[in-house]
Amino acid sequence: MSDLRNIFESKDFVINSNIVKCISEIDITLDEFLLILYFINVSCYLNTEDIQNKLGFSEEKIIKTFSSLLNKKYIEMQVTNKKDEVIEKIVLDPFYDRLALNKKTTNENTDIYALFEKEIGRTLSSFEYEMINKWIENGVSEDTIKDALKEAILNNVRSFKYIDKIIYEWSKNGVKKKIKEEKNKEEMFDYDWLDEDNE
Repeated sequence: MSDLRNIFESKDFVINSNIVKCISEIDITLDEFLLILYFINVSCYLNTEDIQNKLGFSEEKIIKTFSSLLNKKYIEMQVTNKKDEVIEKIVLDPFYDRLALNKKTTNENTDIYALFEKEIGRTLSSFEYEMINKWIENGVSEDTIKDALKEAILNNVRSFKYIDKIIYEWSKNGVKKKIKEEKNKEEMFDYDWLDEDNE
């Protein structure tokens, strides 16, 4: 029993903590992740026999998982000829690029939340977080969301319903409004977005 416990406690695979933080945000299965870990830690070549020994995968599971990673464009095959021998090497750059892109997007979204909390002067509620996420998921640009927030603040309104109404009107009209210069602000901000509910 103690020998088995020692085996389980030994650390023969290493993983960067940044991968751990980002991995749940991308479309990857456990089997695919384990195969990626094999390529990171053990070998950048598809050695089915060694993978069977290290991961306990069947040959069928290895091929299926490997094909899925290729189809999702998480890995690429680099083929070279060396002394009349064809060598196929697994390249993990697409996987790292996907993680980096996701992390950048997450950081940018976090900046939006921080901006809202700063301008509103309090911590956002879970409903307000969901509303910001809904705007982003619906394709509203970060600049448009920031501009809508600016307009609401300049009108001394800190209601998410008000900001949502502004974004809705801009999207409906196909116009991305910009905060205008001081001389045009009065005309722009005299418009009462909420009154349209009564039309």
